[in-house]
Amino acid sequence: MKKSMTGQAALPFPRFFARWLYMRRYDMLALLLLPFIFWLLVLVVLLVASGAEGGLDDASALAIPTVMALVGSFFAILILSLGDAGASFTMVVGWGHPRRYCVAAAWGCGIFFSAVNLLFAVLLQAVTTGIGALLGVGGSFDLLAKMPPVLWGLLLVAPTTVAVLDKGAARRFGPRAGSVLYLLFLFVCIGGSHLVQAVEGPWLSFLGVVFTVALAAAAVLGSVWLLHAPVGNE
Repeated sequence: MKKSMTGQAALPFPRFFARWLYMRRYDMLALLLLPFIFWLLVLVVLLVASGAEGGLDDASALAIPTVMALVGSFFAILILSLGDAGASFTMVVGWGHPRRYCVAAAWGCGIFFSAVNLLFAVLLQAVTTGIGALLGVGGSFDLLAKMPPVLWGLLLVAPTTVAVLDKGAARRFGPRAGSVLYLLFLFVCIGGSHLVQAVEGPWLSFLGVVFTVALAAAAVLGSVWLLHAPVGNE
């Protein structure tokens, strides 16, 4: 049986991944707390503002709290994944554990946390729907039910993909590569919605295919760079 640099027998991956998740248990609580705070603050502001104006006339406004919770959880998971693919990866590889275990754990942890936060967003939306019913607000404001499957998949894997690509590129090409990718990510976040609005019809579907292929390529490249680049070269 293979041994790590600490002299202990290497763990099978299921046990290794369970310990990785245990190491991140408090981060999971923070990841649930942050979107809840976003949701609660936006909902309170919305209800107070609507009360001052004599009621909530636009049902679509009740979609805003859950959307803000999703945005908050997206960036929180991105920060967590940057830690998993960065400092945690360096530390655990330094303990003698296989790189492939660490890369797989970073992916598994990020996707798991994303899935939990998506389910939490569904729960928050159900609470929001109940509040809307109590207030007698008509119309549909459940944007989650209208989200296409590709967007659910994007929210599931995009934070970890960005983090793995960023840290993999930083190890392979140096810190400046990570900075360039970070600026590109901000450009996509800020300008992506305007690009989608400008593209219509078949070109919109083509854009979705291109983005999906780019995301898959980024996932593969980042993972390969993490597997082969020198540890500590960030």
